[in-house]
Amino acid sequence: MDALLRLPPLLLRGLFASALVAIFILAMIPLPEAFSMFSFQDKLEHCASFIVLMLMGWAGAPRHARSIAIGLVLYGLLIEVCQDQFTLNRVGDPWDLLADSIGVLIGHSLSGHLNLRHPALKTA
Repeated sequence: MDALLRLPPLLLRGLFASALVAIFILAMIPLPEAFSMFSFQDKLEHCASFIVLMLMGWAGAPRHARSIAIGLVLYGLLIEVCQDQFTLNRVGDPWDLLADSIGVLIGHSLSGHLNLRHPALKTA
């Protein structure tokens, strides 16, 4: 994580924005047959993805963690609504949104613990 925190904030924000676009595109394309090891694997994948998104967003703009968290929950809602309304092969799932939100909460909690190590916040 320290190496990530040393990257320029502008690069981190660009990576975060790219990840948001990539995840949205992946959420809209036809779902391939996926190997599933257990029944709630999809929910764990949602949760893990949003933990990573939260940490990426926080790394690029650490003073805006709360706004990033709120935005990511709304982003998860947007994905579910778009899947339900604009795709023929996907459906919006409130459980996916819950998993996304839990991931955001975990990521936000982790970012709070990492604030002490962030270079931009050490001088503040």
